[in-house]
Amino acid sequence: MSLHPLVFSNNRQYRLARHALFWTGWILYYSVITCINFSSTIGYGKGFLAAITEVTLSTPLDMCFCYFVIYFLLPKFLYRGQYVSMLLLWLLASFVFMVLFELNVLYALPHIRGWFGLPKPSMPRSYIWVFFDLFGQINMEGCVAASIKLGKLWYIKQQEIDLLKEEKEKIKPLEEKGLMQPAFLSDLLSRIEILADTKPLVVARSIKEIRNLLTYMLYENAQAKVLLNKELKLAKEYIELEKMIGHENITVLTDMDVAASSEQIAPFILLPLIENAFLQLYQQPLSNKRIDITIKLHQGILHTKITWNKPMDTSTLSSGRNIILQNMSKRLQLIYPQSHELKFMLEVEKVIITLKVDLKKAIN
Repeated sequence: MSLHPLVFSNNRQYRLARHALFWTGWILYYSVITCINFSSTIGYGKGFLAAITEVTLSTPLDMCFCYFVIYFLLPKFLYRGQYVSMLLLWLLASFVFMVLFELNVLYALPHIRGWFGLPKPSMPRSYIWVFFDLFGQINMEGCVAASIKLGKLWYIKQQEIDLLKEEKEKIKPLEEKGLMQPAFLSDLLSRIEILADTKPLVVARSIKEIRNLLTYMLYENAQAKVLLNKELKLAKEYIELEKMIGHENITVLTDMDVAASSEQIAPFILLPLIENAFLQLYQQPLSNKRIDITIKLHQGILHTKITWNKPMDTSTLSSGRNIILQNMSKRLQLIYPQSHELKFMLEVEKVIITLKVDLKKAIN
């Protein structure tokens, strides 16, 4: 098991492994610290056994508080900018867990220590000291958990930035040509080749769409403009093809309101954006995957919005496929200079791409 996926992967196997390792280390660390106090009374061997029993039985409270911070407070409040609400809930949770820890000291620890012949916990001299001691301990644990989680997110974002820089360098030789080489056809053909032996009926139903896409790429891609309705028709066929041969069940909602327009568009403006959404979503460890595609035409201006969901704490650029967006941005600058707007927005639980193009202002 390599270190990088163990630390960053959202695969269930890796997640369980890293959490198990963390809490095992937690228990051993505090057991050793506690054993030092017990060893003078019952020796190191028995003292360590008593310490690990005591720490293990109280660790579920630590786990509940830490997971409450990183899986509830951070995604529901911090990531969404609701800082005051998060702070108030954090303080409320601190007081609740302080009571639970104190109940553990009063009712559970005396029995555990009695089993090993240790004296019961002594009564505190000052309840004020107990309050601040518990408050500091609990919030130290929460801050450690939050720091680890936020540190991982920061690292992912740095990798994202580095990835964008690398991709920009890779496409420099192609940028001046202003050509968009669609990648979806080769990807689809590779997947269909795999399905040919296992699901021949699915492949048979997809032949028509594949033929249309192939014809479009070979004969329309070289043209300066194509009918917008034709590009949308191919986009719909590509979506249906993904539904048929996709290895995962993805909910796709489309709203393409263009009517019988005679507007024209440069070929392969919309298809690569839709392809990118599917490619990105395939990389995400989600049980319910969804893509929303909205395309509207108003007074010669094409409005496109593509949204797909993602896990809250993962980068959507980790697959390295957003070279599509970078290449698309350069192509739009060449064909629709000063008459388009392409935006990429990364939110907590979804990714949004919007494209606005004035179809009447192409240079071709």
